[in-house]
Amino acid sequence: MPKVIFHLKKRQIGKISSNRGFDLYRVIERMIADAGAETEWRVRDADIRIGTRQVTDSRFEDGNLHIIDDRHMQMPNVLNAAPAYLPGFWHLDPKGIRSLSSIGSRPFRTDMVPFQYAKRFYGRLQQNFKDQRRSRHGQEQERTSLPAGAVAVFFQGSYPRETGATQFSDLDILQDVLDGAGDRAVLVKPHPLTADVESFSALLEIARQNPRVIPTQANIHDILAVSCVSVSVNSGVAIEGFLHRTPAILYGGSDLHHMAETITRTGQFAAALERALVRTGGYAQFMTWYFRRNCLEIGAPDLEQKIWEIFAGAGFPQRRFASE
Repeated sequence: MPKVIFHLKKRQIGKISSNRGFDLYRVIERMIADAGAETEWRVRDADIRIGTRQVTDSRFEDGNLHIIDDRHMQMPNVLNAAPAYLPGFWHLDPKGIRSLSSIGSRPFRTDMVPFQYAKRFYGRLQQNFKDQRRSRHGQEQERTSLPAGAVAVFFQGSYPRETGATQFSDLDILQDVLDGAGDRAVLVKPHPLTADVESFSALLEIARQNPRVIPTQANIHDILAVSCVSVSVNSGVAIEGFLHRTPAILYGGSDLHHMAETITRTGQFAAALERALVRTGGYAQFMTWYFRRNCLEIGAPDLEQKIWEIFAGAGFPQRRFASE
């Protein structure tokens, strides 16, 4: 009988029972126990890095299902798992998580989701996140006054380049935006976890020389509420912007591209901005399609059914875990 083996960072082992960031793993642990099988917790191997897609040895050929936290491994008997862009939603995927998930290769049309159903789900998301000014990462609670109609640029640090999702650095993106944004103000928010001293210092110098550039640590929802567009490589801020009906421009590969403009080389920003500004509608349908049809929602009545379907797709249907 196979086991489900979770691979996490060393510092995460032992925190599973108390940390809300591991709620999907606790659900899976309970499911497997109910089926009569076992789970195991291991420290993720050091050679499985952000950009790793495969390993050449046979470590996963042991008859078990391996779930690797926050990675993009593409091998038999392996699934990748991580929280999706909004708290309470997860990816469990054979290709990767977030920007590299399988969702990017799936087709989307607004007519795939009935609007009345989408409207209810979208409204719930707006109440839970936009109206409460909540995000995945901690945010400034004091409200900040910002110029209306600005372009909002969100730095992501080196992570997107390390995953192979983009060729652009944060500063490359900012310069391209400045070249194509006309006289619009440009709000720039460094990432709360991955900001580096060099890029932040360079940002401050650019702002000193260019009055259009406004570095800010404001609450992400205050920024998105006044901005004409969000700009990032492939950040969850694009999703959060959709809750404000703020269009998105992306500078890298993403599983959100269906509802955004994607830039592949410098000099394309002005045209992408023009297209983004005329986008109307579709946000409710896209958000419903993305999160309800393609992610796992903690607490949803069909959560366990969806997990078993994903396991089956990886070659581990429920019957394999059943007690003899």
